[in-house]
Formats: sequence, structure tokens, C-alpha cells
Amino acid sequence: MKKLNRTHVAGIVMLLLAAFIFWQTTQIPNRMVSNEPGPRFFPYVSAAGIALFAILMMIFDAPKDAEKSKKPYLDKKGWMRLGLIILECVIFAVFMWGIGFLPTSILGMLMFIFTLKGEKKISIPFAIILSVALGCLCYFGFTKGFNIPLPKGELWALLGLR
Repeated sequence: MKKLNRTHVAGIVMLLLAAFIFWQTTQIPNRMVSNEPGPRFFPYVSAAGIALFAILMMIFDAPKDAEKSKKPYLDKKGWMRLGLIILECVIFAVFMWGIGFLPTSILGMLMFIFTLKGEKKISIPFAIILSVALGCLCYFGFTKGFNIPLPKGELWALLGLR
């Protein structure tokens, strides 16, 4: 019997996440308009994508990982970085509620780029342009393309700017 390595564990966790997303999506009411995909479409697509890539990862990456499994899964520096990423996700959620999607997506993307870049060199102007472009693309894609309202932010409502 083969030994489970970290790729198998990550794949199993992702398959469980996909199953949870799929199960939770069944709780969403059916579509209201017959010519639109409805609110269940994107969660089902994301669950299927997560499951597909988890399976592919276990098939193709697990043998490579088994060869070099002598390394620890996360060292002290890795745990610290994981903690920082979790903290950034919490900050992102709070700011999303407070100042809305567009500014939060730009600032959050910039924050995640510099956290996840590791030892690689990324120019600051490139990171700023990429963050602004992707934030605007997501915002206008959802609000104008799909007619899905995104959070506007409670701060703007308090200031009377909403």
C-alpha cells in the first residue's frame, strides 16, 4: 500500500471542500429567470474545478512529491507565512465590509502579491498596475457584465456617499 504524502492530504482536503461547496450550493433557491444561469451556476463550476484539479494534483504531483517527501511539510518560516496569509484574509474580509469591493480588491491583491511572491523580485509599478487592472476587471465584470451587486462598504453609507 502506498504511503499518503502531503499532495494526497491536500487533494483529499480539496475534494472535501468541493463536496462541501456542492452540498451548500443545493441550499440556494432555483433560478428566478429561465434564460439566466441562476445563482447556483458559479458555485457548481467552482466546486467542479476544485475537484478536478485536486484529482489531477493527486495523479500527477503525488509521485513527484513522494520522491522528495523527506522535507518537512511546513517549517517555522512556512507556518509564519501561513499565519500571515490567514491574517490578511481576515483583514480583507473586514475591509470588504468597511470600504467595499473595489478599493479592497485593489489593496488586497497588492497585499497578497507581496506576501506570495516569496524570494522573487516584483517591481512595485507592475504590482500596482496589475492590482488596479484585475480589481477593475472583476468589479466591472460582475457589476456590469453579470449584474451581480458587490459590497459598497459601510463607511461610505455612514458618510452619506453611497
